[in-house]
Amino acid sequence: MILRAEWVLPIAREPIEQGEVVVQNGVIVDVRRRSGTRGGADVYDFGEAIILPGLVNVHTHLELTLLRGAVEDLPFFEWIRRLVDLKDILTEPEWRDSALWGALEAAASGITTVADSTDSGASAHALIQVGLRGRVYQEVFAVSPEDSPQKTLRALEDQLHWLHRVTRGTLVEVGVAPHSLYTVRPAVMRALREYTQQNGYPVCIHAAESEEEVALLREGTGKFAQMYEQRGIPWEVAGKHPIDLLHEQGWLGGNTLLVHAVQTDSRHTDLFSRTGVALAHCPQSNAKLYNGVAPLSEWLAQGVTVGLGTDSVVSNNTLDLFTEMRSAVMLQRARWGVDSCLTARRAVELATAGGARALGLEQHVGTLEPGKAADLCVVSLEGMHTFPNHDPYAAIVFSARASDVVMTMVAGKVVYQRGEYPLLRESVQNLRERLRRSARRLREALSRYEPG
Repeated sequence: MILRAEWVLPIAREPIEQGEVVVQNGVIVDVRRRSGTRGGADVYDFGEAIILPGLVNVHTHLELTLLRGAVEDLPFFEWIRRLVDLKDILTEPEWRDSALWGALEAAASGITTVADSTDSGASAHALIQVGLRGRVYQEVFAVSPEDSPQKTLRALEDQLHWLHRVTRGTLVEVGVAPHSLYTVRPAVMRALREYTQQNGYPVCIHAAESEEEVALLREGTGKFAQMYEQRGIPWEVAGKHPIDLLHEQGWLGGNTLLVHAVQTDSRHTDLFSRTGVALAHCPQSNAKLYNGVAPLSEWLAQGVTVGLGTDSVVSNNTLDLFTEMRSAVMLQRARWGVDSCLTARRAVELATAGGARALGLEQHVGTLEPGKAADLCVVSLEGMHTFPNHDPYAAIVFSARASDVVMTMVAGKVVYQRGEYPLLRESVQNLRERLRRSARRLREALSRYEPG
C-alpha cells in the first residue's frame, strides 16, 4: 500500500514535499519522495493534504463524553462536585455508549493512540471496537475512612482482572490511575505504590491541577478541606506540595504520567527532569477550569518528557488535538512572550513523538519511520482556511482542525475515512439515537439538580 500527499511529515526528519508512505503488513517500510509508480488499487493519492503520524492523546476520559456541555462556567471545585454527582446518574450501557462515541470522535480527529483514565472500564471496549491503540488506566478513588487499603486493592484487582480479559490480544494496554492525592487517602496511596511497583503497571495521576488541591494538601485549608470537614471525613494534612508528596512516596519515575501539573514552579521542573516522570499537558482544560497556564516552556527547556492531552469533553468539550496544539502555543506565548520559544513544529512533535515518549511507546509509534507501526492520519488542505499554505507545520497548528482529517490508520488498518468507520460493527446512527435519549434523561436530572 502506498499513501501519497502534497506533504509528508515524518517528524523524525524534515518534511517531504510530494511525499509518500509505503505500508506492508501494518508496518511502515519506506517514507520518501513520490516515486514513479503509477496509481493502482493499492495506491492512495490524497492530493492537497498532509500525511503525519497518528496523534497521541495522552489524557482523556472517554466514558464522560455523554456529559459534554453539562457542567459549564464553574470554577474547578464546583465543577468537580457537580461532575461527581452527575456520574451517579449514568447506567452501565450508557457508560459504554458514551465511551464509544468518544472513541469515534478520536478516530475522526486523527488520534490513533489514546491514554484513557476510566472508572467504569467502558473505554476498553470502545477503543477495541473502533480499532484504536491505547492504554486504559483503571481509576482508583478512596475518600472515605472505610476505603481501607485492603478493600481498595481487592476491588482494583477484580477490575484489572476483567480489563486484562477484555484487552487480551488487542492494541490496548492496562494501567492504574490513583486519581489524585485529594481523592485517595495517604494509606491507600502507599499501598497502591507498592502494588503497582510489584506488578509493573504504568501509572497515571492527576497532580497539582488546582490551587484548591494545593491548599488542602499543604495547609489543610480551602474548599476541599471545608467539604471534607462538613461531611465528617478526616483528612491527613501532610503540609507539603502535592508534587513533593508524590516524590516522597516514590511515584516520580519513568513509569508514571502526571496530568496537569499547573501549580508547579522551577524547583518541580528540575524534579521532573531528574526523575524522568512524564507529564500530560492539557492547556484548554487548564484554562477553561480557571486553573491557569502550566509552565510548558520551562519543562521543555529542561528536557522534561511531555505529551498533549485533551482531557475529557466535560472540561474541554472536544477531542480536537489540533486546537490543543494551537492553544499550547498561544498560551505559552501570551504568558512568557518570546522566551516561550514554542513553535508550531514543536507543538506537532508534542502531539505525536512527545506523546509516544510520555507513554513509553516511542519504539512503536509517534514518527513515520521504517519498522514502526503504520499509525498515521491524513489532513486535507483543501479548505478555505488551509489554502494556500507555505509551511506544513504552521498549517497543522494554526489553520487546521479535527474536521480536516480525511483518514486515520492504525497498524495499517483504516479506522476512519471520510465519515466512515470500517472496523465498527455498530450503526453510528443507532448509537446517536441512544445517546440522544440518554442526554434527554440527563437534562431532566440537571433541571432537578441540587449540589450534594
